[in-house]
Amino acid sequence: MSVRSPVADVVVTRAVRAVLCATLLLGSVTACVSRGDPTGPGPTSRTASPPPAPRTTDAATGEQVLPQALVGTWKSDSKDSDAGLTYSFRADGDYTFVGVLAYDSPDGIVQVTRTSEGAARVEGAQLVLKPEKAATSRRDPGDPEGDFRARPAALTAERHTWEVTGDALALTDKKGLKVTYERGAR
Repeated sequence: MSVRSPVADVVVTRAVRAVLCATLLLGSVTACVSRGDPTGPGPTSRTASPPPAPRTTDAATGEQVLPQALVGTWKSDSKDSDAGLTYSFRADGDYTFVGVLAYDSPDGIVQVTRTSEGAARVEGAQLVLKPEKAATSRRDPGDPEGDFRARPAALTAERHTWEVTGDALALTDKKGLKVTYERGAR
């Protein structure tokens, strides 16, 4: 089964992924490292006009919530990147996000983690994420005084054009950056 939102496919190199990860995870931190050059373009979809996605309903309200195709855990497929991004979507519209950036520095491994949870909804081709809680943590052996844990982060809503094809979820932000995720557990 394929669910597609209308968006031009954009090839994302590891360097662009690194910039995206820095934007999502770091905010003001500018160091973001990827290993190696991209091996080529990622998967593309050839589905032009999908059937409507099956929907689940919230038992309490009877309202339609997330399409079943979106429900589950999705992990970024950037195997050669220093970042790992994971979204989990529940049928009732709740979501969680965990983004981890870890890279070598002269003093050891620097790790920045961003977490958020909140409400997700689909408006046609758009996936709207509205965080209710968000936090950022940083551990840098070269600057332990600057480390922090679970520092509250901005609760800024996000919009992504979304597409599910088989076990792949593509999210494209308003700048056209596309990240592909692989399905984990449902």
